[in-house]
Amino acid sequence: MSTILVEPNPFFLVWSPTGETPPSFKHQSRQSAVNEAERLARLHRGKKFYVLASTDSRMVDDRQRTTFTHTDEIPF
Repeated sequence: MSTILVEPNPFFLVWSPTGETPPSFKHQSRQSAVNEAERLARLHRGKKFYVLASTDSRMVDDRQRTTFTHTDEIPF
C-alpha cells in the first residue's frame, strides 16, 4: 500500500503550449497562478494558458557511503 503525503511546499506554474519559453516562476498559491494565467491570456489573445500544480515528485538517492578506518586503528 502506498502512502500519500501532502507536499510541504506545493507550487503552481503557468504554461502555454504555444509559448516560446518554458515556465520559470513558481507561484506559491493557486490563485496567484490563475491571476497570472488570466493576465497572460489578455495580453496574448487567442492563446491558451494552463495552471499546473505540483502533485508528485520522485527522487532516487544513489549515493554510496563508505567510511574508512586508519590501518593502525583496526577495531579487532
